[in-house]
Amino acid sequence: MPNFFIKKSSIKDNRIELTGDVLHHLRDSLRIKTGEQISCVDEEGTGYTIKVSVLRRELLTGEIISKEEHDKRTSLHINLVQSLPKGPKFDFIIQKSTELGVTTITPVVSERSVVKLEKERGEGKHLRWERIALEAAQQSGRRDIPDISQPAILRDFLSSYAKCDLNLLLWEGEKIKRIKDVLRNAGEVKSVTILVGPEGGFSDKEVELAVSSGFIPVSLGELILRTETAPIVALSILQYEFTG
Repeated sequence: MPNFFIKKSSIKDNRIELTGDVLHHLRDSLRIKTGEQISCVDEEGTGYTIKVSVLRRELLTGEIISKEEHDKRTSLHINLVQSLPKGPKFDFIIQKSTELGVTTITPVVSERSVVKLEKERGEGKHLRWERIALEAAQQSGRRDIPDISQPAILRDFLSSYAKCDLNLLLWEGEKIKRIKDVLRNAGEVKSVTILVGPEGGFSDKEVELAVSSGFIPVSLGELILRTETAPIVALSILQYEFTG
């Protein structure tokens, strides 16, 4: 059973009351029954196991049978800065990077991006991205949902972003530094930013700007990966190196 995200306001004494989309998904899609158990997570990452005691058309009530606090100090903060690709590729990137533990997703428009910034700033599109992240977080059993920033121009992002312990630029032009070597020599790392280019890659000017902003160019290997594949590979490597 996946985790279902709830508001703390839905907790009433020793029970949790679910309504709206969560209720409809549990009742209509998962066919939940009274007596079954559900895993819930609140805004602070606290997990609850509840046993369904009441199931009505507009209300599900579950008795809390266990509670587990979330220790955020052990989490690796990962900010994925992704040049927006064309078509539905960004939806795929959101889904898979959420499954792989990304904390923040920042879409940017770079020189060779096909998409236009004004078309990516629509409220409906951002709401869809948030819904994809929510569903992927629930499915994967996460205790939190990644934050998805509004799209920005790459140079504007680089001029104002908060540096992490490790800032990596995935660049096919890097022939010496492999990502695994940089990670294994990085020491204690609690936060990482990964910068990924568009279908046509970053321009030389953008690479210079990123390096001057504190990013380390790294290679994922000899093969040139698609823009939607590169972050998945990099995040998988981070999970292998930094999480148990």
